Amino acid sequence: MATDRKRRKKANKKKPNSGFEFGNFGIPPERHAEFKAAVLEAARTGVAEYPDMLKTVKEQLTNHDPLGIVASFAAYGLRSYVSNSGVEEREGVHILQHHAELMQAIMLSIPLDQWGRDPVIPPVMQTVFDTVPKLTEAFQFQNLLEGDGVADETLLLVRSLQKRISMHTHGVRNWGYYDDVVGLSKELFRPLDKGFRAHFGFAASDLVELLRVVVAEFERRQSEHFNILKKVYRGKNPSQIARYYFKYVQGLQGTPEEFVAAMAGIDRKGMMAMIMSHFDLRLAERATFTAADLASLTDLPEAEITMVLQAIALEPGDLREVKSEYLFLGNPVWERPVVDLGEIFFIPIPQMAFSHIHRIMDRLCADAGLRDRLSDARSRFLENKLEDIFRRALPGADIRPSVKWTVRDQQFETDLLVIIDRTVVIAEAKSNRLTPEGLRGAPDRVRRHVTDMVLAPSLQSARLAQLIEDAQSGDPAAMQVLKEMDLDQGRIDRVIRLSVTLDDLSTLTSAEADFKAVGWVPAEHDLAPTILISDLECITDILDNPLQVLHYLAERSFFQKAFDLLGDELDFLGLYLATGFNLAAMQRENIRFVPSGMSAPLDRYYTSRDAGIKLSKPKMSLRPTFSRIVNHLVAKRPPGWTTIGLHLLACADPSEQALIERKLAELRGVVRKTFRNPQHLSSLQIQPPEDRKARVIFFLFPEVMRAAMRQDAERLAAEALESGKIETCVVFARCTEQWDKPYDAVLLANSDADRK
Repeated sequence: MATDRKRRKKANKKKPNSGFEFGNFGIPPERHAEFKAAVLEAARTGVAEYPDMLKTVKEQLTNHDPLGIVASFAAYGLRSYVSNSGVEEREGVHILQHHAELMQAIMLSIPLDQWGRDPVIPPVMQTVFDTVPKLTEAFQFQNLLEGDGVADETLLLVRSLQKRISMHTHGVRNWGYYDDVVGLSKELFRPLDKGFRAHFGFAASDLVELLRVVVAEFERRQSEHFNILKKVYRGKNPSQIARYYFKYVQGLQGTPEEFVAAMAGIDRKGMMAMIMSHFDLRLAERATFTAADLASLTDLPEAEITMVLQAIALEPGDLREVKSEYLFLGNPVWERPVVDLGEIFFIPIPQMAFSHIHRIMDRLCADAGLRDRLSDARSRFLENKLEDIFRRALPGADIRPSVKWTVRDQQFETDLLVIIDRTVVIAEAKSNRLTPEGLRGAPDRVRRHVTDMVLAPSLQSARLAQLIEDAQSGDPAAMQVLKEMDLDQGRIDRVIRLSVTLDDLSTLTSAEADFKAVGWVPAEHDLAPTILISDLECITDILDNPLQVLHYLAERSFFQKAFDLLGDELDFLGLYLATGFNLAAMQRENIRFVPSGMSAPLDRYYTSRDAGIKLSKPKMSLRPTFSRIVNHLVAKRPPGWTTIGLHLLACADPSEQALIERKLAELRGVVRKTFRNPQHLSSLQIQPPEDRKARVIFFLFPEVMRAAMRQDAERLAAEALESGKIETCVVFARCTEQWDKPYDAVLLANSDADRK
């Protein structure tokens, strides 16, 4: 029986506590001036030291073997470990791919006749490891100094947006996980094969496949190199280490005894260091390829392999006229990652090719007169991939690509319309490319990209969303348009909008408040989330339950409006797995939210997968009670199941779900003891703090009162709606004697009687 309203139990809301911690960083207001002065002084010092640091790096390259320096820098700086427990990054190493790319470009700025001849020794590498990161810091400091003295708040915001994308260009490399990027690249560029073959003599898909083979062979060689060192290091003393070195390494001159005698008195640690230094002289060879090497690993003839590599190669000295400060935002090695040394090719960072595959193909298509074909291929690929993702993610949904509809003789087209139960997804695909000027952060180009790639598709999806809302309000014209589209406005509870791109705009699209503050997006416009297609594929792969996919996309829009965000989509996904975006307590704090590192479980899962190690997929944190209900809704799909599931997932974070479970167990005991009392306590009600969210009610009843279950559930719903504080509530009825069932019945009620 329904309880009196005064006796309802409510789960208390508290701050998230879901296996991770939130940290605050801030400077007290009274110390802002002091902090700013200190930062600017450090920036000026860093910028002033830039020429000397660059000179130091070049000196190493002109005195010692540059191939060995760059190969060692990349091999050790970008190295990760693979074990049965997955891929682990090296701790304490702060070398990133863009550092290695910078080193390769600096090397190519030096003509071949000025290259060093001396072997690489540890002090040289230590100098390079210490100096190169400081060069990139100096570039960042220069950006900081350019903003000093700007007082206009709007101009400061524009500069902030400009720097967001330029720093993203400078430091962010991966637009997807490796295996996904390779697969997407093959699929995307295959339609260009005929045009490539006619102009270059090789197919676009051959280029992608050859690059994949180079990466695989490079990784095999690197693994072999470090595995040999690992075997050698098993020696318990200097003599045994030397014997192992000669045993496992081919081509050494002399004997182990002579090797030890030449280093009399050396201890085990010293011997290990000496052998590493000596063996690492071979790292340049491991990054060097011939056409014959690669022909043995592919079906391509040597002549074609040579043409492919030469098409994406630079020669020593090619960058001698390029100003070093331009290398941070427009490094030529991004488009030409191979070093052509005549009969051999030096490729110390082969994964760089896939990081920048769009740039590489843009340039090649421009050279071959294939820009229009590339544009068409990008558009078709994105729309087809978007449809494919939703077909896999939402089985049983009504998927409609390229939906045309007309309002007052004006025709519109929606790229993808998805209808599943009472939820509609409106997705727009935008395949435009980011221009080089935009990637460098030129303000006018950044604004144009926001207009064309963020605002325009959002306005498209908003038109249809507004049409649905107008029809639900009784507008005859809107109702007629929906009828022609075979949409029933009375059977739509939720409209989810998103824009999908082929270029990574994550650093910009989380800045909705800034867009509106500078006038790039109308203040009244509800901006749809913009998601990179490879990120969307990860989202739907990780969230393999359709309700979780819909909930993520639905809440993603509110999430970007609730916070001043700085992050990328996979950090947002990691945060969602931990919290379900139930972060109301934080919203009241008015902070800049940087969910840095939240993608770590995803990164580990996918990089381990790419390395052939199978780990358990990261899962959304759901308590058993919630998980069983969600799975049951997806399996049984009662009318309104998507609406019911979205409300359930939006009502509590994992720690609150645990509290709800405990309170339900307590309430079960109370009901079993007191159900004969007409006023007994029988429901637990959860009211999220956001007004837009529904009240979720758990109603418990004993088996002997099953006949009155529906009437009592309806009474609870009516009482909740009569309060006037909510528009929707969901009631889950559970029998105390059948506690293993997710629920016995569910009721979805709305303040609009016609939509119950």
